[in-house]
Amino acid sequence: MSKYQNILNEPNLLDLSKKIFNAALNEDFYTENKKIPLSSSLYEAENINFIIADGLGSKNIEETDSFFNKYNAGSVNSTFPSSTNVALSTVNLVDQPINTGMLGYFQFDKNKYGLINALNWSQESEKMLEDDFFKKNKTIWTVLKEKNIFANNVQPKDLENSALSKYIYKDSHQINYKDEDDLIDLVKNSSLLENRFNFIYYPKIDIAAHLFGVGSNEWQKELEIFEGVIETINESNVRKTYTIISADHGLLNVDNESRYYLEYPDTVEIFGDQRAVYANGTEEEIKKVFEKVPGEFLPNDQLQLFLGQSEGEYMERLVPDFCFLVDKGNIIFPKHLKADLVGYHGGLTEEEMKIPLIEFSNF
Repeated sequence: MSKYQNILNEPNLLDLSKKIFNAALNEDFYTENKKIPLSSSLYEAENINFIIADGLGSKNIEETDSFFNKYNAGSVNSTFPSSTNVALSTVNLVDQPINTGMLGYFQFDKNKYGLINALNWSQESEKMLEDDFFKKNKTIWTVLKEKNIFANNVQPKDLENSALSKYIYKDSHQINYKDEDDLIDLVKNSSLLENRFNFIYYPKIDIAAHLFGVGSNEWQKELEIFEGVIETINESNVRKTYTIISADHGLLNVDNESRYYLEYPDTVEIFGDQRAVYANGTEEEIKKVFEKVPGEFLPNDQLQLFLGQSEGEYMERLVPDFCFLVDKGNIIFPKHLKADLVGYHGGLTEEEMKIPLIEFSNF
């Protein structure tokens, strides 16, 4: 049995999304395979708010005195890799990464586009999203629209026209906010929250964790600001409302002595995430690249269990030849990444994978 079997058997962000969206749709539209310990208020509510706080890992907030701990009903696992674009695509397309086409922070298209930043797509590489593989995917927003269910998608303004947003939020009624003050002003308008379903994405906790580290003063301040946003949302509800807060992933801090800068020939491609690293090339070349990095190769059959099994030929362009899992507390730097951060994610540790189920209801 795989050492990762426990993770694979536990409920994850996809399971959580199915449960929430089935409640919003008031039907068993998506097949639910795993139990998630949410309150029955989810099914009794007139309005449902689903909030993703980027980087708000369960293990991260357990070490604080945040009032979120009081309302935490448990946790589920993030996607693999535990990366923002993979997680958000899974939520909004309600499918496994192999079917959303989002397999990591950086992807590599073997046929045409080469190395792709799959969070901040270049003008050239975003043309890949015009392929029928991506265009045929149906978002939850398309489903809600088809069923005449009123829903809002509340996003940071600077993400409004990104390639990823246009893909995963297709057919959504998108409302944008400039900063947390603007978001608070928005949610104080009770008409915003009177829709059957509202999705809110909040990125600033993740940014603080990357730059300053989990547990830093800057991170703590961003957590407290987000708590204020949630308090405002709870006070602004006028109908029977259920709010669930979760995350795309958590983070862990990496010290300066645990950073590995990779050297590799042009015949090797390194991509994916810095803790769940994808590689294309021969086995001999790849093993030489990682010989001094603490970690292990994830067998391809196990990688397939995490990403899902492809039923078409298209994803053969994007599926990596190898996946290397960097040990906890360590990080790699491929040639295309130079930013020296403090907090990182992407791997399979509890700090990265465990995301909370924070529930509020006003009835």
